[in-house]
Amino acid sequence: MTDNSLEFQPMPGIDSGEDKVRNSFRVPASDKDNVLAVFYQKTFTVVNISSIGIAIRADSCLEFEAGQIIEDAELVLGSQRMEGLTAKVVHCSVHDTGDLQFGLAWVNMTAEEKERIDGVIERIKARFLSKE
Repeated sequence: MTDNSLEFQPMPGIDSGEDKVRNSFRVPASDKDNVLAVFYQKTFTVVNISSIGIAIRADSCLEFEAGQIIEDAELVLGSQRMEGLTAKVVHCSVHDTGDLQFGLAWVNMTAEEKERIDGVIERIKARFLSKE
């Protein structure tokens, strides 16, 4: 982000119409799930994950800029490690807990990579739902 504001700013190429429909739902990740993201050799805790992106906990909204493309990203999914991913920074926001978090969307993900993430999401969902 280029200013000190946390206001939503339109992303180039994304329709800003009012009729929003979520095509994918995020699943909360806990420490037990060991889901981490590595960008520029820095490790971030993944707050939630979906098949199309993640939210990470951050120390500052100045760590990345909206629209920034992060190449050679890594995603740690329990004992699995996915390397060479590309992510696009979508937003920085304040979570209900007061923590800052970035939303990132995966770019040009292969079918195999999506399948691996979906498998982890299913395990997290199963664990989460079994607590109820």
